[in-house]
Amino acid sequence: MDIVELYDLLWDFARQRVVTVASRTGILSKLSEQAASAAELSASLNLDELATGKVVRALCALGLLQADGERYRLTPELLPHFVNSGEDLTAFIDHAHHLYDSWGASLEDWLRSGRHVRGQRTREQTKKFGRAMLASARLLAQQVVAALDGLSGVEKVLDVGGGIGGYACVFCRAKKELKVTILDVDQVAELGQQTLADTEFSDCISFQAGDYHQADFGSGFDLVLLANVLHIEKPQAAQNLIKQAAKALAPGGRLAIVDFVIDDEKRSNVMGALFAINMRSFGDAHTQPDIRGWMQAAAIDNIRCLDLPPAHWLITGAKKNL
Repeated sequence: MDIVELYDLLWDFARQRVVTVASRTGILSKLSEQAASAAELSASLNLDELATGKVVRALCALGLLQADGERYRLTPELLPHFVNSGEDLTAFIDHAHHLYDSWGASLEDWLRSGRHVRGQRTREQTKKFGRAMLASARLLAQQVVAALDGLSGVEKVLDVGGGIGGYACVFCRAKKELKVTILDVDQVAELGQQTLADTEFSDCISFQAGDYHQADFGSGFDLVLLANVLHIEKPQAAQNLIKQAAKALAPGGRLAIVDFVIDDEKRSNVMGALFAINMRSFGDAHTQPDIRGWMQAAAIDNIRCLDLPPAHWLITGAKKNL
């Protein structure tokens, strides 16, 4: 890296905040509906015209918007992720903003002292986090369904730490007769039940409240999903979760793990290395050899790994018929 690249890197905070404010103020959603000039945007969204012009030009330079004269539109690649109100990436972008701020507030102290206090989320914070995970999960869950052959042979699923149903909803849309149990802590399970009540998912998705370190996973599942769960845990706890998940599978049932990609030495994959810092001392980005080893120790074989863009992988295996 040269000095020009370093200087550019130091402005990442500006990129992040410009995208966040464009999402919060409705600019991205508006430009997913139709092309508009800065003047039209500022008038329709009640924003300052000069500020709007500078922001949309910056978004264009960042590659989020494309210009046709003085009119702007979301790029075709991003368009599908903002067209459905309530199911777009707005909540996840807002979550990323708060995550970035919390990094700045605690990273230096953790680096100097090794101390990091995980605060308990309020009910409102849990709701916001759940919506963010719901939005981000949809992007990956569709790829997981495809990788699992459209959930062929799967009727009964256990989604460990499944939040308010990001993966479960996509799974049930893909296969109507599916039954999914989501195991998560009391507050999240309650929120999930409220969120999915009186929806198309109320009959196919159920919630089991409890700490997955202590809860009974049950048995006879065709698929157990650990999506973005292992990185919350240290290695021994992550291995124990895989062991419990394997026990819950029916013979021949499949274990599916979704998590952040990282290289074996944990120093080449930028997103993985940064995310490992995000987990501070209580979790980590675990390598593929480690995860494979834990799966094999739990009598899971036929292990395969598939990349899930932009930054995840799917590691699957089947329970041996012992």
